Amino acid sequence: MKKLHLLRAHLINAVPGLARDPDKLLTFVEEGSIEFRRGPNLTHEYQFTAQLVLTDFADDLDTLMVPLLQWLAEYQPDADPNEAVRFEAEILSHNAVDVALRVQLTERVLAKVNCDTGHIQVDHALPRFETTGCPPPRWQMYTRDTQANADYTLAAEWGAQGETDDGE
Repeated sequence: MKKLHLLRAHLINAVPGLARDPDKLLTFVEEGSIEFRRGPNLTHEYQFTAQLVLTDFADDLDTLMVPLLQWLAEYQPDADPNEAVRFEAEILSHNAVDVALRVQLTERVLAKVNCDTGHIQVDHALPRFETTGCPPPRWQMYTRDTQANADYTLAAEWGAQGETDDGE
C-alpha cells in the first residue's frame, strides 16, 4: 500500500501543522479488499479505505483539503467525486479539532510469474497524472476571510510531489 505512504508524506510536506508535528497524523487502513483474476499471473489490485486522523488540528481546514484534493487529482483521478473523501470532526476547543478523513484508494500490483526461473517480479503501478501543463516547483496557498473583507494571506506552502523541504 505504497499510495498511503505517498499520501502521508505529501500531507506532512504540505500542511503546516503536520510539517511541525508529523505525529499528529495517524494513518489506518479499513475495509480493504484485493481484486484479482484467476490465471497464470498474480497481478492484483488493493482497494481500501484509508483513514487519516489529524489530532489537535489548529490550522484552517483548507490547508488540509486543498493538498489532499491536489494529491487525489494526480494519483487517484478516477475516484468518484461523491465517494472519494468523507470526514468527521470533533471540536476540541475554539481553535482545535480532531479530524478523521476516509479516502477511497486503489493500487494496482503487477506480479509477473516466470515459470522457467521460478521468479515472480512485483511492481506497484503508481501512475501520476499531471493536473497542470507546467506545475511550479513550490505551491503556495492563500486564504482570506471574506466576511472581514481582508486581503489574502499565506496559509500553506509545499514542494511539488517528490520534492523535500530542502529542494531535492
